[in-house]
Amino acid sequence: MSELVEETGMYTTRKGVAIRLRLFSPVLRDKVRQSIEFPPIPIYVAETAGGGKEEHPYTTDMIETDDEKAMWSEYQTKLMVANLTLYERLGRLALIRGTEVDIPDGWEKEQELFGIDVPDDPTERKLHWIETEAVESNDDLSALILAILAYQTVTLEERAAAAASFPDSVEGDTASETQSEQGTVESE
Repeated sequence: MSELVEETGMYTTRKGVAIRLRLFSPVLRDKVRQSIEFPPIPIYVAETAGGGKEEHPYTTDMIETDDEKAMWSEYQTKLMVANLTLYERLGRLALIRGTEVDIPDGWEKEQELFGIDVPDDPTERKLHWIETEAVESNDDLSALILAILAYQTVTLEERAAAAASFPDSVEGDTASETQSEQGTVESE
C-alpha cells in the first residue's frame, strides 16, 4: 500500500473513484476466519521401534499409492474451497466495513437496462456498486481489497501523526460559528 493511502486514508481506483478507508474490528476479521471449516490434514499411522503407534501428517512428497493420491487430491480440493470461501468473506468484510463511499444517483437505472437486478438492501447495494461501478477490473478490485486490509494494520500513532498534519477545517468552522453566535447573543 502506498504511503499516500496510509496517510490520507483514501484509495483511488483505476476508474478514478475515491474511496475513504475505514477501520473495522480485528475481532470481526478473526471471527470471519473462524467461520470457515478447514479440512484436517490427512494423517498416517506409523509403528514405533517399541511397538507403539504414532500419528503423523502426510506431506506431498510422501504420497505414493493410488489411494493416497486420491485422498490427497480430495484434501487439496477441500482446502482450496475453504481458502476461496475465506478470501471471498474477507473481501466482502473489507469492502463493506472497510470503506465509506458516496454512491452517485442514476447508476442503477443504467444497470437495470442491462437486465441486472440491483439489490435493495443498502449493504448489498453498496457492495454491488463497488464491484460493478467503482472498479474497472478484477485486478482493480483485488488491489482495493488489499489496500483496505493493509490499512487495518497501520498503527494508531501513524494515523494520529497523519491526522495532525492536516488542518482541521471543522474546528475552525465550529469556532467561527461559536463566535458568531456569541456575538449575536451579546448584541441582543
